[in-house]
Amino acid sequence: MDRRLVAVTAMALGIGLLVHSAPGSAAVQTELKTDTPNAVVAPHGATNEAKEEPGAAADDASFRVQVDGWIRSLASQDEFAHWQGARWTRYPLGPGMHGWVVLIQKDGREIGYLIVSAAEDGSLKLTEYGKGDKPLFGLETLYRSLLRLGRIESSIELWSEHDESPVRPERIYFSPLHAVWRLASGNERIYIDAATGEQLPLTAASFDGLAPYDEAPSVSASASPRRSLALPAFDPFDNTHWIADTPIAKPQDSRPFLDALDAGGSPITFVANLYDRTILAPFAVTGYHDWGGGAVYVRLEQDGSRFVPLDVLTEYGGFYRRPGAALPALAMPD
Repeated sequence: MDRRLVAVTAMALGIGLLVHSAPGSAAVQTELKTDTPNAVVAPHGATNEAKEEPGAAADDASFRVQVDGWIRSLASQDEFAHWQGARWTRYPLGPGMHGWVVLIQKDGREIGYLIVSAAEDGSLKLTEYGKGDKPLFGLETLYRSLLRLGRIESSIELWSEHDESPVRPERIYFSPLHAVWRLASGNERIYIDAATGEQLPLTAASFDGLAPYDEAPSVSASASPRRSLALPAFDPFDNTHWIADTPIAKPQDSRPFLDALDAGGSPITFVANLYDRTILAPFAVTGYHDWGGGAVYVRLEQDGSRFVPLDVLTEYGGFYRRPGAALPALAMPD
């Protein structure tokens, strides 16, 4: 099922809903290879260069070492084994965002991504990451979206990052839950979800009050997840209890939350209220990666798996356990 933005009238919910699906991905063992960070081989055989942000905090060599380390660590996990032998390319996020999206490619296709941010001291942090053929800020997803929306003609081939691209796409990333393409089409500005490719009912004012997320965990390039869990995917719309239910108490400590996920029970849905509560976005919670030292990334399903820091989720939404098998371990005090 393709994800679609569902407009809900005030008589129903008075909010927008993002619909999610969760395709699986295969794992293949090969030798890890990485591309240089500023040379991209685009789908359909087109070769171009990714534009770099002037005054980037990280030099090419240190950036390559850090990203190669993270990719190698993740590729050692069973569900990321298909990242071995992959290439990657980085692109700067929007002005003032101090970060990059690293798109991971293999056999001419996008298979995953990292979001890398630069701290004030110049160190690099892993803000989020994910796998699947619809990575965050994936060029193929944007291209298909623009075709569907009639913003470009079918005769136009997939471009990379040239200024003469027909819509001048710009990546806007305030947090893992606030990531969009902003596109100029004449005097008009449109916003497209960076993961789903759906046009969102946003304006410039929708971003008022948002500040770029700058509290990403510190994860060493040589580290590996110490503890992990992968649960079966499910569709949050199979049971919409989360629309009216009260969320479970926000986790003040990640350990009991992870213990409760390990213990199983009924599915947990994370629901985010975004852009001044104009969009309600439900995600299936299907596991986690615990890298140690407080670096906990919750596994969410969104046309693939996204791993998002726990503290971002608790800031912008709540967790809902499907009625019937709630676990006391999740009833943590505020």
